[in-house]
Amino acid sequence: MTTVEARACRPIAAPLERCAELLGVDLATVRELAAKVEPYLRADGARIWSLMQLERQLRSEAYGRRRGGYLDRRWASAADA
Repeated sequence: MTTVEARACRPIAAPLERCAELLGVDLATVRELAAKVEPYLRADGARIWSLMQLERQLRSEAYGRRRGGYLDRRWASAADA
């Protein structure tokens, strides 16, 4: 499974324990990142966090800025691999 395929089948948001598993880091690191991200509140009161927002906090060097403040995901080229 390629990285693109793996990202296509992962959830948009999840509890912190699941986010740590999906991002491949320990729970303590995800808790530090979650302090800077506002969680979503489900109807049952459970708090879930956006995987994309946590990943942006974790790997900020992979994201650049475009004019107007939009984020731009930088993909590694085949020559870099």
